[in-house]
Amino acid sequence: MPAEEPAQDEPKLWELRAAWRAFQRSKEGRRGRNPAQQIVDAAWELVEQQDDFTVKDVAKRANVALQTFYRHFGSKDELLLAMMEENIGRGSSAIAEAALQAGDPQARLRQLIEQAILGIDDDSEEAALRRRRLQWSARERQRLSQRFPVEVDAVHEGYRIAVLEALEAAVAAGAAKVDDPVLTANVIQHLVMTMVHLVASGGVEASSDDVAEAVVDLVWRGVRA
Repeated sequence: MPAEEPAQDEPKLWELRAAWRAFQRSKEGRRGRNPAQQIVDAAWELVEQQDDFTVKDVAKRANVALQTFYRHFGSKDELLLAMMEENIGRGSSAIAEAALQAGDPQARLRQLIEQAILGIDDDSEEAALRRRRLQWSARERQRLSQRFPVEVDAVHEGYRIAVLEALEAAVAAGAAKVDDPVLTANVIQHLVMTMVHLVASGGVEASSDDVAEAVVDLVWRGVRA
């Protein structure tokens, strides 16, 4: 029988490469970033300067049309979720990578907790911006949780996974005893985030150093074998 001929509409490799290049070009913004990233960055710049903003404010700051905004985000709330996801996700990745360098599971878990809390109350300009972002996130998280409970909780998934992996390593090393590592990691993540927001808002008189030490001690007492 003659060999079956390829379907007429099957794309050629050069066509796929051309389509990919076109897709990549379509993502590039005026400043070398895709428009969605421009919008998120512009929104964070506004947060650092004022209490609230409108979609028009963000579009103007990002130098994009309103149609471009709504092409990437269905609403202002969807933008806020993206902002939190990127900010917390970026911070969680940095903390997790640093914790991987720790010598043992206990030190790894300590790093994950400390690095999330330490330095929030510093006098530096960087710490002041961090506090403002955290205060804004705490306020918006409470509101968005009513409408997007699953999505808001998923924002912290990267940090939660890093804590879970540290717990499992501690259990494997015989240093910890945890009946339900997934639940325990979830509790630790919520405890740490609550204390982060309390320190950022001035809701606790203790320094970030003391708060971090207290949380580390509490967690390790709870999981230590």
